[in-house]
Amino acid sequence: MAGRSFQAKLLYLLIGVLILLQTVTLAAIHFAGSHSLQRNLTLELRVGSRVFERILANRGRQLSDSVRVLAGDFGFREAIASRDRPTITSVLGNHGSRIDADAVFLVGLNGVVTADTVQKSLVGKKFPFPSLIATAEQMGEVSSIASLDGRPYQLVIVPVLAPRALAWVCMGFQIDENVLREFQRVTGLDISLSAGGDASRPLLISTLQPKLQPDLLRLFGRTRETADAEEISLKLGGAPYETLIERLRTGDRSRITTVIQRSLEEARRPYRTLELQIVVFSTLAVVLAIVVTMFFAQGVIRPLHRLAENAERIERGDYSAAVEIEQDDEIGQLATAFNRMRTGIAEREDQIIHQATHDGLTGLPNRTLFLDRLDHAIAAARRSGDSVGIIMMDLDRFKEINDTLGHQFGDQLLTEIGRRLTQSLRESDTVARLGGDEFGVSFNAREPDHAVDVARRIGASLDPAFILGGVSIDVDASMGIAIFPLHADDAGSLMKRADIAMYEAKKNHTAIALYEAGRDEHSVRRLSLLSELRQAIQRDELQLHYQPSIDMRTGRVAYAEALVRWNHPTHGRMNPDEFIPLAEQSGTIGALTKWVLRNATAECSEWMRRGMPLTVAVNLSVLDLFDSELPIYISGLLAEVGLPASNLVLEITESAIMRDPAHALKILRELKARGIRLSVDDFGTGYSSLAHLKRLPVDELKIDKSFVINLTSQSTDDAVIVRSTIELGHNMGLTVIAEGVETIESLDILKRLGCDMGQGYYMSPPLPADKFVRWIAESRWGIPTLKLEGV
Repeated sequence: MAGRSFQAKLLYLLIGVLILLQTVTLAAIHFAGSHSLQRNLTLELRVGSRVFERILANRGRQLSDSVRVLAGDFGFREAIASRDRPTITSVLGNHGSRIDADAVFLVGLNGVVTADTVQKSLVGKKFPFPSLIATAEQMGEVSSIASLDGRPYQLVIVPVLAPRALAWVCMGFQIDENVLREFQRVTGLDISLSAGGDASRPLLISTLQPKLQPDLLRLFGRTRETADAEEISLKLGGAPYETLIERLRTGDRSRITTVIQRSLEEARRPYRTLELQIVVFSTLAVVLAIVVTMFFAQGVIRPLHRLAENAERIERGDYSAAVEIEQDDEIGQLATAFNRMRTGIAEREDQIIHQATHDGLTGLPNRTLFLDRLDHAIAAARRSGDSVGIIMMDLDRFKEINDTLGHQFGDQLLTEIGRRLTQSLRESDTVARLGGDEFGVSFNAREPDHAVDVARRIGASLDPAFILGGVSIDVDASMGIAIFPLHADDAGSLMKRADIAMYEAKKNHTAIALYEAGRDEHSVRRLSLLSELRQAIQRDELQLHYQPSIDMRTGRVAYAEALVRWNHPTHGRMNPDEFIPLAEQSGTIGALTKWVLRNATAECSEWMRRGMPLTVAVNLSVLDLFDSELPIYISGLLAEVGLPASNLVLEITESAIMRDPAHALKILRELKARGIRLSVDDFGTGYSSLAHLKRLPVDELKIDKSFVINLTSQSTDDAVIVRSTIELGHNMGLTVIAEGVETIESLDILKRLGCDMGQGYYMSPPLPADKFVRWIAESRWGIPTLKLEGV
């Protein structure tokens, strides 16, 4: 009884819903269709008008370019000056033939036609469209549509200058049936052109059927002659048409009327077809639902009872019994889900443990599991009296590989290295990825020489080049060895000792180093530099150098990139790659960035005061994008030094943005909202997607120098990358700057490719502020009017 009640309810509900849905859908489609039909027709006509304008505009540009070429021809100007009519007529005919022009005229300054290729009867007579000549005198040239000899023409008129105007050249294309048929093919609309826009004059040309054209002419008597454009509804041959009429007046009693039309019957046809289909399908659905629901209701009750019983067992924690699957429908899927849930809990627990103890990229044990296994190995060694060795390994130049080839390539390389390490060792040994490009190995070591042999075996596994994505990479590593109980009594201390030995190997370039008692756990130089860098920032002992970026259009300096330098009293001038990573690791990078911002903006403000309107660019570290107070600090700094926000560019690398895209996007948007320009530095070396790049509020792309340096080589890959990047940047509305311009050939190629700005040693290396100002005053790229007082 309960089953029949459920079946009846389900049947009534489904039938009622289908009938209601059919009624509502038909009503909605009918009313919405009528409304949207009129809106779509109006939109189609307006879009069609713009398409026709675009077709004429493209033809006008082609014609204008050709007329300028003819008007600038020296021989042609000489023939005009000498009144050599045969030469003039020949040149007009030949040039018109090359571009398939249908009409070419030469009009004297007095408005008299001196030569033409259409009808020689105009020679010696006044040009039929003097208002176009007048407009050309005001605007320098003119393009218009006019009726000539009963046919529509698109005319372009430009002066022949030497240097004063000698005459006017008029060239035109006939707007023929091919043009209108192409418009009809693209838009699906009919189009007609009339010379006067009234019933007294025939149509110049039309895509309408000939039998409908008289009706179209009669409508002109009912339209407003003064309106430039109007939309009306009319009947042609008894069929309704939506019509857009546009009038173009030339001022010489010549007026071209454009009539664009859409048949209402054709427009309504898809709506009527849709309504009929909905009625048919809905009716069939109601009939089918009555039959299907009766069978469905009977088969759904029993499986639901079984599922409920199994759900109660799972609630009690009993996962042993599987739900019997008898159906392939949604209930069967639900039963399958119950079974998956039963087995999935145990699998997820194992997966959670694995994720917590293994590296997600390489699948190797992580630091946590490595320490745990090392603790167990040391405990077992204490009982047996054996020794345990560990090797801490760090890849050399991995950051360079990562920055040059991208993080995706770096991830593939790390995975392949993990595979080789595993293959080179015994199953009883443990290989772990401890983080970044650092790996750890633990093993039973009979004596120090055995540990060194293991390290050499690891090094040998890295000797063959890594071939990834068609790129061959040689990888070297620095390895430090420590042995229990010789060097430490516990796992943590043993790893520290091995880490110290590894840094010693890296410093001495020895590949392998065995820990020696008495060594400090940290490099003295490293600790010293950390302390001295903080003091150098506080004491204002750093120095900024500036490298110019040249505007390709003007050939003048527009930007100056601020680059920090540290002249260390002991170590001399230090490469930023040496102390900037230290600043990032020690948390000093924020203070360093603010020091650079303060000095660079103050210097730029002083340049502007002295007549050097430059923009200064400052690089941001990845950690700077995690400073929520940075936008406020920069705004206050700009106000303090009196520098407009638009004169500051902040450069961020792709890798910095991709480290935490959501947070980086929030900071970048806040900086952008304050008027500060943003640039993606070293573009092309990261792995940000185009979809993500499109969301970034950046103004510029800086092409990485690795693509620009080899721009003049035989390989076309870099040229293709540079061209594609320029086109991508321009399509996204961004300014594109190329780094690494070191030759004039590279500069010329970048100009041809449309690059906006260039930066590199060909123009200037980074210079101290005083030498940079002198360079601006003396260089051909600089500001020649700049005076050097006070430099």
